Amino acid sequence: MLFIGCSNYEAALKTIPNEIAQANECKSTNKEFEADCYDLISYKNSIAMLRSGIIAYSKGNYQEAFEKYSLAQKKGNFYANSLLADLYNKGNGVPKNQEMAFDLLKDVDNVDGIAAYKLSFYYLNKKDYNEVIELLTFAANNNVKKAQYELSKIYRDGIITKDNPKMAKFWYEKYEDKSNSLLRKIYGI
Repeated sequence: MLFIGCSNYEAALKTIPNEIAQANECKSTNKEFEADCYDLISYKNSIAMLRSGIIAYSKGNYQEAFEKYSLAQKKGNFYANSLLADLYNKGNGVPKNQEMAFDLLKDVDNVDGIAAYKLSFYYLNKKDYNEVIELLTFAANNNVKKAQYELSKIYRDGIITKDNPKMAKFWYEKYEDKSNSLLRKIYGI
């Protein structure tokens, strides 16, 4: 498995916004056209490759999804790690390997809010609540809506930290603003 070094993150962070803009040109109410468009540009666009993999996954083509996510990862797209981790965590298209899933998420948790959100559940099971709050906060600050919602509940109910109605309200209002979702931005969904 190819893990991307920190130095590559900077390069990816510079190219990914252009790839998102190009891939967004494929968006269509005609889903067949959209899928074909992603396939057409995926040789040069790792975001389109991810979205093509997501389409394959939604059809139950897990091996194809794995291949597309792996190619996107090799092209330097760190958002692929989170999708690959899902496959390893569930054993879809690959042998089930939760250690590999953890490593994939941990490798990019400082640049990918989606990975940080997913990784927070590993730490929740270990009862490392400080790490949970840190990961969820990073994810929430990067517009992962589920992380914003989880933080609002944590602060509202005082589940793993002291209750804080002001923070609960802050994160819930962020969650309610659906205009800037990282999942939608990257995965196109």
